[in-house]
Amino acid sequence: MTLPNWGDPRFWERAWDDLRPRFVLVRLEVGRFRLRWGVPLWPFEETLRFGLLALPWLAYAWQYAPRSWRAELARPDRKARFVIEPPVGAPWPALEALLDGHGEGLLRLPPGEPFVQIVALDREDAVRIEITQV
Repeated sequence: MTLPNWGDPRFWERAWDDLRPRFVLVRLEVGRFRLRWGVPLWPFEETLRFGLLALPWLAYAWQYAPRSWRAELARPDRKARFVIEPPVGAPWPALEALLDGHGEGLLRLPPGEPFVQIVALDREDAVRIEITQV
């Protein structure tokens, strides 16, 4: 392991990128009505990361569910069938990735780049919806 190059401006840019708080800003403008709402991004990011990395474990655990449950949920005449093909072995790499912080910054976009931007100008009252990371 080497010491960081403290005089390199890119080192400080990367450090600030990791440390700066990131927020999701929702803007809703309809005619004269303006609404701005901001929340921290990390709860959404961590929930999504956990869900994606825990799915292999749910598939693995499904093979140990009672056979009657699995048969009932996989019946062909059901409107919503629930069929999971379990993996052969335990997904240890998924657990290791979860604990190592794999997938952090999953929702990271350049500052000002919108996640969603909708503008409707053809009506009398213009509508603008924007979800941006700041």
